[in-house]
Amino acid sequence: MDRRWNTTFANFRKRAFALIFSLKKIITGNLGHYSSAMTYRFLMVFSSLIVLLGFLSSFLPFLSPDRVFELINQILPKYASSVFEKLQSVYKHRNLGTILSVLISYFFVVSYAKMFAKLLSDIVETQIKLREVFLWVFIPIYLLFFSISILVGSAFLSFIQTFLPEWLSVLLFIVKIVIFLPIVYFLYWFFLKDLIKPLYILEASVYFLLALNIINFLFYKFVVKLVSLNPLYGLLGSLLLFLIWLELVFSFLLGAVLYAKRLN
Repeated sequence: MDRRWNTTFANFRKRAFALIFSLKKIITGNLGHYSSAMTYRFLMVFSSLIVLLGFLSSFLPFLSPDRVFELINQILPKYASSVFEKLQSVYKHRNLGTILSVLISYFFVVSYAKMFAKLLSDIVETQIKLREVFLWVFIPIYLLFFSISILVGSAFLSFIQTFLPEWLSVLLFIVKIVIFLPIVYFLYWFFLKDLIKPLYILEASVYFLLALNIINFLFYKFVVKLVSLNPLYGLLGSLLLFLIWLELVFSFLLGAVLYAKRLN
């Protein structure tokens, strides 16, 4: 009995020290330059995808140039003609623009994947080697899927939470963990499967998701308070808050790797 208790206490102590170690690295800013790099690269990917979606939307049958001109004329009657002329030139070259947007988006996504592998290599202090085909095809797509899922999913579920009674909000918190856990786990596993035990990767995934939910809750409360005080401040501050949110999310994404490394 005493031996089992000593083993349990030792495991708890080891995890507590690993958690404190990772939080210290996040709070003191040791991961700041890594998370800043990820934020910058993600914004490059995000902006290139927005441009791509803009070109793809021009192929929609209900989005005719005449309807677009009518809408611009209602919103900006004074500048409608000049804006429409520029949009027309883009519309005429939409095929070439779409191809270029796809290539640029793919370049940024691959660059994003390579940078993430390099950051993880620095954190675990071991060179992570991936097959080139795997790195150029699968990992970029999965990283993009992961980023969009976390970004859109967190925002959507937080929005839904505002309309639910308090007891269902707790249930939604558990649902978030269940939905996102496989996505986060496999992201870590693809890079760290040969370096860190699966159990520690699973613990790192749970650690990141708990941190993500806490961050979302605090930012949601802050944004609601800011908008209630002054909608203009809320609008102007939303971009800055989004960037701070992104950097914090990436800091804990990497901090969870430090936690798993410490356990390993």
